[in-house]
Amino acid sequence: MWKPRPRAMTNALVLLCLLCPCVPVLAAPLSLSGTVRDGEGQPVAGAEVWVTQDRRVRRTRTDEAGRFGVADLSVAPTELVVLKEGHALAGSTGLLTQNRDLELVLTPAATLPLRVTNREFVPVPGARVRSMVVSDTFSVPVEDLVPEGFPSLRTNDKGELDIPAVPPGGFVKLVMAHIKYADSSVAYLPVQDRRRDIQLYEGIPVRGRVTGVDGAGVAAARVSIFQTGVEGQREAAEVLTDPEGFYNTRVPDGPYWMTARHPDHASPAPVSVDVKEGGAVQDLAMLAPRDLEGRVLLPDRTPCPGMRLGYRVGGVLYEETFTDDRGAFRLRVGVPDGELLLAPPPGFRTEDLPRIPVQFGDAMKVRLPDIRLKELPRFAGRAVLPEGTPEEGRVIVTSLDLPSPVRFLSNPEGRFEIRLDYQPDQNTVTFRAEHTLRFLRKDFTVRMDQTGGVEITLEPFDPDLSERPADLARNNLSPLLGKPAPAVECSDWFNTQPLSLDALRGKVVVLHFWGGFDNSPFAMAQLAELRAVYDAYQGAGDVLVLGIHDASSEADEIQEYLG
Repeated sequence: MWKPRPRAMTNALVLLCLLCPCVPVLAAPLSLSGTVRDGEGQPVAGAEVWVTQDRRVRRTRTDEAGRFGVADLSVAPTELVVLKEGHALAGSTGLLTQNRDLELVLTPAATLPLRVTNREFVPVPGARVRSMVVSDTFSVPVEDLVPEGFPSLRTNDKGELDIPAVPPGGFVKLVMAHIKYADSSVAYLPVQDRRRDIQLYEGIPVRGRVTGVDGAGVAAARVSIFQTGVEGQREAAEVLTDPEGFYNTRVPDGPYWMTARHPDHASPAPVSVDVKEGGAVQDLAMLAPRDLEGRVLLPDRTPCPGMRLGYRVGGVLYEETFTDDRGAFRLRVGVPDGELLLAPPPGFRTEDLPRIPVQFGDAMKVRLPDIRLKELPRFAGRAVLPEGTPEEGRVIVTSLDLPSPVRFLSNPEGRFEIRLDYQPDQNTVTFRAEHTLRFLRKDFTVRMDQTGGVEITLEPFDPDLSERPADLARNNLSPLLGKPAPAVECSDWFNTQPLSLDALRGKVVVLHFWGGFDNSPFAMAQLAELRAVYDAYQGAGDVLVLGIHDASSEADEIQEYLG
């Protein structure tokens, strides 16, 4: 499922897609303003403010009233960062779709001490922070902000770096870079006094030049090097070309894909590059742009701003953009025949499939008819038990063919409601209704244009008791099967007293090993599944859900995370 970005700027981090393009300005410019206060509610004057869109930085300062403002912005992913000496960083990251006025509060500052080494544990001087995310709240594009006055975060001769102005009790995710090493992503660094170690690994140089249709170098083009897998695209490096169009970066050896983005050019198709010892040279030629234009309207025929659209050819995504405040969009594409992908905002869908075939022929511009959205339907349902079945327990309804499964829990009478947040790629979705206490279930399908309710009768089934193959699991636990369970030994316990094996004997125990730093799609889906299990069996005396967190975090950090 090609999901949309959130439509409004909030204090929640929006992770941007690897192939997010430069978004052209089609409508009236937007503005982003706000007030910066300290912990006592007093305005903070002289705070530095940076606003970034498409790696282009605007800088300003707060006035005596703590106010700031940045104009001439577009509908685009936007990063706001605020820094004042003696305070922790503040900010907001999201999709700007309208004029916004924010309130930001500066808290006391702490320091995050780090040590950077290579694989032989030799200190690496001169390593720098390329970017970081603060407490999963906002991102800081350090590399882009440094030329505009943000502090340069580099290791000293001992490989040590003290990152200032981070919130105490928070955590940081960052990307470290060095001219001789591949970029290293660190998913979780709690803000503590103890110095944390980060390892860099040798990188193999990848260089080349990005040129336009006329053969001249393209300056400030974004060159992306990435790999694909079961969890989507993983960026290995992104680098801007110099004024002559040349780029140079490093990545670990292996197979990659590469492409480039620039607002005045159409992107080439991603090309495969096999990076081996000795380096790789890959030139990229931008294409002559053809303009694909249109407008997206909500059900009441008002504009739909901030909706994500993409242009795909042969399964490869070439370009992406967002609708502006008039609901209008323009995609600059180089290949004349493809399809427009639509990602309606939460709660809405297109009239047909979210894909529109596009054929330019000899034309350099195509304007599509208005695209009108509908509200996503809600399906009321009822699961009926076979005659004679005790009416205790509930029914869990789970999607079977959505990339990210959704689950709904019935009430004691078996009634449920299916609510989809996003439009699926297909017009039908298959669900499985399964009883929580009996081997009863039923698969059924709903259509996106369906009206009326759903009533199903659960049927008996034989459970699959076969052992799950190790290669289908993320961890091979087969050597532990049939053996006594080891004791559960934890330094701290939350929401319960310490539990022993004797206390767990006779119960069905759902044991989950997790880390708050893991926000991968797999981990998020697993947590949602555990929440559904917990809700379904809450109050059952013989079912217990036990989560075990790794010991790299302090107890107060985990308690704050749990809330």
